[in-house]
This record gives sequence, structure tokens and C-alpha cells, in this order.
Amino acid sequence: MATQKGKKTRMKIKGFEISNDITLNDTLKHGFYYNHELMDLFFNSILLIDLDKRKYKNDEVTLNLVEYKQSNNVNMMEGIFTTARHGIPKTTINIETQEEMNTIEHYEGVKSEIHFTLDKKKGLLLVQEDKQNHVFSRSVLKSFLYSHRQLIFPYIEEFNRENFANKASLYKRGFYAINSLPPIDFIEKLNEFKTIKSGILYINSSENKQVNNDVIQKLEEELNDHEIDEYDIEMKIKNKSPNGMVKTFEKYFNRMMEIQKYDDYAIEGVTKSGATKKITPDSITREFDIEVQINGNGIPNLDDIFNGMESIILHKNPLVDKEEFDQSFFIKDDTNVQKKIQEIANAINKTEETQEEERAGAK
Repeated sequence: MATQKGKKTRMKIKGFEISNDITLNDTLKHGFYYNHELMDLFFNSILLIDLDKRKYKNDEVTLNLVEYKQSNNVNMMEGIFTTARHGIPKTTINIETQEEMNTIEHYEGVKSEIHFTLDKKKGLLLVQEDKQNHVFSRSVLKSFLYSHRQLIFPYIEEFNRENFANKASLYKRGFYAINSLPPIDFIEKLNEFKTIKSGILYINSSENKQVNNDVIQKLEEELNDHEIDEYDIEMKIKNKSPNGMVKTFEKYFNRMMEIQKYDDYAIEGVTKSGATKKITPDSITREFDIEVQINGNGIPNLDDIFNGMESIILHKNPLVDKEEFDQSFFIKDDTNVQKKIQEIANAINKTEETQEEERAGAK
């Protein structure tokens, strides 16, 4: 079915924390700070590499950085990653006639643009869900950045030289870390539901003395009589009300969690983004969703994407309490650093043909 013109939809946004280790007075500070001077220079330095040599590629996926610039908000940067999935020849078809159209070779892939925003103060990286290719992930991003690590070495050397008296230093092998965000509280996640279909309470065994119920005890006796030793008892509370009942279930589960009466619990329902979902305390990871306008071709409005990400950073930032990096450590003059980085980039950009020509000319 064709996408309606002007339709609004919910878009998932993935969140990551970037931090930069630093040694202060012989003590390693791991995950404490975000050094935007370092990461800003790193991203800009990567763009000095020619597009074909800039990419990270393995047998199945490709990731590249194609844009990185100042956002409309002075405290944020924005940019674009591209992804592609490849490795196996595929045939495209006309979805209406089912007629085969073209072959995508094993070295080709469909490009997807993934927009992102970076919080300059706290290091919160927000990335549009890679809904088309399912390539972008924390591990792929880490591999991409790791492949360009030598570009930032001149900065680290200058930083250590200037801050020697301050007993502050960076390490080349661990100058950045990208981590998933801390998990969301179960009740906080429950509030993302529009409608609750059911609540589930689990009892692992008869060792749970909090639940004094004749029916449960009888059931356990029957299980034991049949030598079924390992089991969970699941009690499902179905919502038959036409209302969403989110607040009602929130109050109930808050109480159950306080008295710790049950061994585990879960919620099944429909989220505000329209997805059917089941959550347990162990399954929750932190992600966001924003409302965006899409055109007749299904392309989301870019202003909606970046405005939505900005709103998350300003109003829902899970790193709001993260300590800011001491700017007095920033290097005073990066002219030398920039020159050395450009030299490294130039060396990477030289093709084999160019190097062969230079060697031939030297003879």
C-alpha cells in the first residue's frame, strides 16, 4: 500500500555514550568524562580521507561517515552515516507485477543514510534507527572509528606534552569508549505503552513463601508428583477494559515491586509508536522514539529528525549528571597537530598508482 502524503509516524532513535579516558595524578579516570575537543577533531579528520578509503567494510556490511557539521544548536553537532549490506547476489523485483528487474551483485548494496546528533557537553550520541539495512550498531561504529585511530595520534601527543606539568595524559590505545546507555527503569519503560494487554507475574518455585495461595500450592504438588522439578508458574492478568489502563498497571506493579512478592514480572501491550511489545526488567535497553513527518515516498522530514534529537538531548538526556571535561586541559595551539593529521590523511589517500608513479619518477 502506498505511503500517504503527509503521514506522521514514530521513528526509533538509538542512544550511545561516548567517553574519553584520562589519567590524572597517576589515576585512570575511566568513563568519567567526554572530551569534545578530541572527538570533534577526530570526526573532522576522518572526513579528510577519500570516501572509498574512509569506509569500514567486512564480508557483509559497510559503514561510512559522509557528513559532520555544526548543528543549529551551538551545543550539538550533526551528521550522516551511510550503511550498506552486501556479500550475496540479490535480484530486485517489481512488487506489483513480481517481474524480476535487476541483479545486485555481491559487491553492491543499497545505500541507507543514517542521521545522527552529538551532544558536545556530555557525549550523548543519538543515531536514527537503521531500519532499511540493519547494519548500524555499536560494534560496527567502534570498528569504523578504530580503523582511523592513527589520525588522532598527533593530538594525543600534543595533549600529553602540554599537560605534562598538570599530570594529565591520554592513551593512544584507549582514547575513546562507546557504550550502550544505562538501562531504563521498568516503570519508566511501562509509561511508553499506549495500551496494556496483560501483566504477567512469575513464581519460580515453592521456595517463594510470599505467595500463599492454595491453587498454586496444589499445582506445585501435582508438578512434583510427576517429577517436574524445574518450572516457572506464570499468572497472567488480562486487561479486558477498552481503556489503556497504563496508570492502573503502573500503580499495581509499583506495589508488587515494593513488597517483592513475586520473582519476576512482565508487561505485554502496544507502545505509543504502535509496536506490540513485551518487556521484562532484564529485556529493557534504553532507546527513544520521535514523531516525524514522511512524504509520499516514505522519506522522513530532516527537520523533524534533528528537532526530535535535540529535544531528547535537552529534556531526556540520561547523561545530564555526567561530569564535564576540564577545558583548561585543552591544547593551546593545534596548528602543528592539524598539519600532522593532514600529512597522515594525504599518505592514506595516495593510491597505489600514484605511489608507483612517484617511485618511477624518483628513478
